[in-house]
Amino acid sequence: MDKKLVLNFDPSTIEHLGISLYSKLPSVLSELVSNSWDADADKVTIDFIHKDSTKEILYKDNGEGMTFDELNEKYLVIGRNRRKDLDKKLLTAKNRKVIGKKGLGKLSVFGICDTIEVISVKNGLKNHFLMDLAAIKSSSKHLYEPELIAVDQTTQESSGTILKLTKVRRKADFNLEEISVSLSKKFLILDQMEVKIYHNGENETLVTNELKYSDINVEFEWTFPDVKFDSDYEYWSSIKGKVITLTTPVKDTEMRGIYLTSRGKIVNTASFYGARDNDLFHNYVTGYLEIDFIDDFDDDVISTDRHSLNWEHEETKKLQDYLHKIIKLIGKEWREKRSKNKRELILEEQSLNISDWQQSLPTYERELSNKIIDPILDNANIDVQESSRIIGNVINKFENQTFKEYASKIADISKPEDIPNLLLLMEDWKAIEAKQFKDLAYSRIEVIKQFENYISTNTNEVPTLHNFLKKFSWLLDPRILEFKDEVTYSTLLKETFPETELDDKNRRIDFLCSNALGEILYVIEIKRSLYKVDEKALEQAYHYQAFLENRFASQSGFSRVVCYVVGGEKSDDYKFKSKEKTYIASGQVFVKTYRELLEQSKEYHKEFIEAYDHFKER
Repeated sequence: MDKKLVLNFDPSTIEHLGISLYSKLPSVLSELVSNSWDADADKVTIDFIHKDSTKEILYKDNGEGMTFDELNEKYLVIGRNRRKDLDKKLLTAKNRKVIGKKGLGKLSVFGICDTIEVISVKNGLKNHFLMDLAAIKSSSKHLYEPELIAVDQTTQESSGTILKLTKVRRKADFNLEEISVSLSKKFLILDQMEVKIYHNGENETLVTNELKYSDINVEFEWTFPDVKFDSDYEYWSSIKGKVITLTTPVKDTEMRGIYLTSRGKIVNTASFYGARDNDLFHNYVTGYLEIDFIDDFDDDVISTDRHSLNWEHEETKKLQDYLHKIIKLIGKEWREKRSKNKRELILEEQSLNISDWQQSLPTYERELSNKIIDPILDNANIDVQESSRIIGNVINKFENQTFKEYASKIADISKPEDIPNLLLLMEDWKAIEAKQFKDLAYSRIEVIKQFENYISTNTNEVPTLHNFLKKFSWLLDPRILEFKDEVTYSTLLKETFPETELDDKNRRIDFLCSNALGEILYVIEIKRSLYKVDEKALEQAYHYQAFLENRFASQSGFSRVVCYVVGGEKSDDYKFKSKEKTYIASGQVFVKTYRELLEQSKEYHKEFIEAYDHFKER
């Protein structure tokens, strides 16, 4: 009777457990490597062949190989549990713990290619056959007979298995560096089995356990088992491995978190197992923990693709609680270690003793300082010099109650990782505010200089000085922000004091009146810049003041009227001087010279002017 190979299957099995589940190259390769491990292989080579528009993968191992009957009764049986065929210890002939369990890995290749040739040698006999995905899908009665190429052919070749994957469905070329790193992430057994990859037979690359940690600058490390984390968990002493943190964030986002492995292969990709996912610490941590004991559970809790565990199971929930505690405690220690290291560097390089300053604070302020400073010390993106600058600024401003109030609010409502940037924004705001004051000062200085020029050239009061003082009313009094022409009052004054009663030199009455300060009505009469204010001008101003206060104060809402007369100089007449003192004492009339206004403005802006002149000299 002729020998036949038979694949007994359900078409949906090929689709769901082959094509859909294993659509990525690293996952397919990890299944093949697992099979080679279980076959006691010591060496594996994988050649990625790309010629013209075709792509193939040639996979070889030096494992124990398979006979024709083993191929038929074991390899081609979907869902066969290899472990049941071994002794109770589930060990291979080389005392290896078997990785394969579900017997579905053989289907993985159809996730990336359409045909596969299997060549297996054992005990000097070679068997060679081909499987085609399209033919498998179109076969009837759920039975598929692979194409036999060689059956029990005598050979001098060493035992082992070759898989030739053709019609590979891949657009991009093969990147050996990416493939080797991806494979490294899948295993912890690569120190016991040599795996080499090639591209068109060249560029040999050795896949090692350490490749997964390439370009990683380790800062701190925690090794397991460790009783300090949670000795109440029954399997704590069986958990092995290490968790490491980096000096800078983990670039490879797939590596952020803790991988779980069983029997040397991952069973859960990097994760934080319920810990809050916005912790800055998560950007810096990676590691692998071996949890082989999960393979001894009565129930299978490992997903088919070995990317995650079934976390709804009673046993895995206990494991998750333990892992959660580990991550929280390591995160706490990480922050403390980083803070301590950075404090020491800041003290060494910048001579800033943060600890001494904090010890001098009252307890409640010390707690606030920790909330503000610790995120700066924790943040690896802020170097020692910048950290020292920000913290130094915090220390300098800490006595300011307003700063403390803002800082306290920032600490209460912000994520710790956001605090340094918010502190910098506070500084930026101060800088913007300072620039606005500087711009204001510069503009006022230019106004003062222009005012001085007008005074020196006997400028007419109307319209030049009138409009100038109206626009820059702070020249009259720095407290006054705005003056307005009040037409109603001006008209009333003109009706009461007809122009015909005035001297020819001053036939026009010019007033700037303002109630901008509230209860006081200011009346300002502007004279020519070289005009000498005499007794008559003083009396005239008094009449204006008395009339307005008597006539309008009670009705208009302002309780006082103050009149200013602005001219070039004051009269030396004794009557003028006497009356001026009387009116000043009563607060009714004030005489100001343009020079007095100028000097008053210069004094008020003295510091601005000095800084302005200094800047202009540079």
